[in-house]
Amino acid sequence: MDTELFCDVSTGRCRPFVPKEFRRGIFETLHNLSHPGVKATVKLVADLFLCPGYKTQVGEWTRCCVLCQRGKIQRHTEISLGTYPVPRHQFDHVHIDLVGPLPPSRGYTYALTCVDRFSLWPEAIPFKDIKAETVAFESYANSIDRFGVPERLTSDQGRQFESRLFREFARLLCVKVVSTTPFHP
Repeated sequence: MDTELFCDVSTGRCRPFVPKEFRRGIFETLHNLSHPGVKATVKLVADLFLCPGYKTQVGEWTRCCVLCQRGKIQRHTEISLGTYPVPRHQFDHVHIDLVGPLPPSRGYTYALTCVDRFSLWPEAIPFKDIKAETVAFESYANSIDRFGVPERLTSDQGRQFESRLFREFARLLCVKVVSTTPFHP
């Protein structure tokens, strides 16, 4: 098979030229590794391949990625950021969220992340499941029991935090639960 391969060697590395019909496949392969943003994806493609005029295409494809839209915060210029009262002391106001499923480690596949707004102290509590009962019990056993009852908890609108059980748990502890919009904490 006599196919010519054109490469750019001006950068000290051999970067093969990629015809237009192969660019989407290369983009998807590289972007799906870790779903970087537009600038990082453009740099990744530029470091490895020669694709004249690819920046616009890569930007459009990255902005259309459903997983990126779900998991990454986009910059909004029309709406101001929410304001929160400044906490008076440590663990007065805690942000919580569930992460997972993650690769199993000792049977744990989820984690509850907690960040204290006053000190920015992070905590990650491993969970085997994310039932509302588990979230409430483990929150108490691993965070509230150690640091005290916060006045406010901020969470997304995850079903565990919106459940009747979790709301009653918070009410009994006199904790005000504040919900953010999903995917935009």
